[in-house]
Amino acid sequence: MSMKKTNRGQTVDMSSLVLSNEETVAVGNMKVNARGDQLDADGNVVKTKTEQAQAYYQNNPKAAVKTVSIKDAVDVSATKKMEQPVAEKPKATKSSKPKAKQPKMKEVELPNGDIELVEDTEE
Repeated sequence: MSMKKTNRGQTVDMSSLVLSNEETVAVGNMKVNARGDQLDADGNVVKTKTEQAQAYYQNNPKAAVKTVSIKDAVDVSATKKMEQPVAEKPKATKSSKPKAKQPKMKEVELPNGDIELVEDTEE
């Protein structure tokens, strides 16, 4: 957090404000401080937030996060197939019939704005 400006133009350092009040008892009926530590009737810390979290995950092992790979398992037979040389494709031979030569075309604009393709006679 950083410096914030209020509506009246004063600057407030939010991070120092949070750090200075983390021991303060939070408003409500949970009996915790601003950090989340459990308090007794006198306001003394009974259990810290980290101790509470560790106890929860020891009692609920299914709630713990597992590290899992998102990659598929490697198939050994597939890798062996990949190592084999790939057969080359036969090259295409030229067809025996010659292709008809297409005449060059050019676009000509007509007076009404249409465009027409006309055979290009200039060489």
